[in-house]
Amino acid sequence: MTRSSGHPPTHAVSFDLEHWHSATLLADEVDDPVDRIRESVTTVLDLLARHDVCATFFVVGEVAADYPDLIRDIADAGHEIGSHGHTHTPLFDLSPDAFERELRESSAAIERASGVEPVGFRAPNFSVTRETQWALRVLASSEYRYDSSVFPVKTPMYGVSGAPIWPYIATEADPFRDRSEGTEDGIVEVPVSVAGSRLRVPIAGGFYVRVLPTWVLKRGIENLERLGIPAVLYFHPWEFNPEIRVGSPPFHSRFVSFHGIEKTEAKLDRLLDSFEWGTVEAVATRTAERHR
Repeated sequence: MTRSSGHPPTHAVSFDLEHWHSATLLADEVDDPVDRIRESVTTVLDLLARHDVCATFFVVGEVAADYPDLIRDIADAGHEIGSHGHTHTPLFDLSPDAFERELRESSAAIERASGVEPVGFRAPNFSVTRETQWALRVLASSEYRYDSSVFPVKTPMYGVSGAPIWPYIATEADPFRDRSEGTEDGIVEVPVSVAGSRLRVPIAGGFYVRVLPTWVLKRGIENLERLGIPAVLYFHPWEFNPEIRVGSPPFHSRFVSFHGIEKTEAKLDRLLDSFEWGTVEAVATRTAERHR
């Protein structure tokens, strides 16, 4: 596998902006949640400003409707606003028609709040898989320019084994294989990052960033750089707020959701200081330009 272009790529950092209590592992464990979206997002915006980094925020439409001024602040700070669906419903639980409606409603809510129409999408729970690959067709027909939902390693909750680990054009005939050289047909897919080719190790963000040592994350990104592949990281603003806690969920849910949350900001601070970062849209644009 050789993708090197002769110079280090600009990586992408992104944030999935949702109500923390809508996370799959916590949704059934919360009776009366305290919403901390404003303070969590403020922490993230301050961190990005210190490093002069523009990031991508994939925003749930309902959050945009509830906090329009906050979404406007994110956009005014120079960050990209993408869609994370309207109700944070995984694609496994939607039909193509229902997904199209989710896209339409989320786009409208985001545009009302920010004045910007989203061109990128990330599915809740990375739920673009072989079972839901129809979603890429719906995205293209809804005039989205790129998707960033493919998790290119199989996990118990999501993932597509063997999918490309670099950005590519996802064709309708074979959306999880890079057959896109010389073609513009399809939608740009910007998968989140894994390190390694044979044994793929998730380093993309969320739980994986919280549980892995920073030196492992840096080594993984450096390896991607050597291949000319941009790293694509994802976080949730609530992961930067140690005040967020929930009753007594099962150990697995508590561990996956909160382990290492007190170190998330410091880890991202070091990563932002070590590499060049930008938006997911910028990565998608460079990918599309290579195929013109």
